[in-house]
Amino acid sequence: MKRTLRGAMLAALLFLLAGCSFFGGNDVKYTNWEPDMSPDGSRLVYESPVNETLELFILHLETNETEQLTSDEAEDWSPVWSPDGSQIAFASIFEKNADIYVLDLETRTKTRLTTDAGDDINPDWGIDNRIYFNSNRTGTWEIYSIDPAGERLVKITETAE
Repeated sequence: MKRTLRGAMLAALLFLLAGCSFFGGNDVKYTNWEPDMSPDGSRLVYESPVNETLELFILHLETNETEQLTSDEAEDWSPVWSPDGSQIAFASIFEKNADIYVLDLETRTKTRLTTDAGDDINPDWGIDNRIYFNSNRTGTWEIYSIDPAGERLVKITETAE
């Protein structure tokens, strides 16, 4: 997987890092993070802060036009393209819980795939059309997969204690 174990709560880490000296202190603001190239190479999806939250955008590379995909109070981040380029999986924090969502680009329908009280983050869309992600739902960060309809959840790893 191209996005492996990036750690807990990516959005929180980004905000914490924005205040550390590595990024130049609190005066430096990040924009346009976590790009992912569309399967056909024509577009980039990424996250960017808007009104104190994170939203998803597409950059059309041929025209350099930007299109905002999400606009809500939730923190949307870590976008990845489906193998056919018709959907984008991403993590989102809504009601203080991180879950995995899918956005259908044609209908603009946002579907929540996970609902566990634990945090589900770092999605990656596999060539097998399953979405792989990290979750701390058992108290330990593990790798899971789920299909794009939010069914057939499978725990992939098991950390020995």
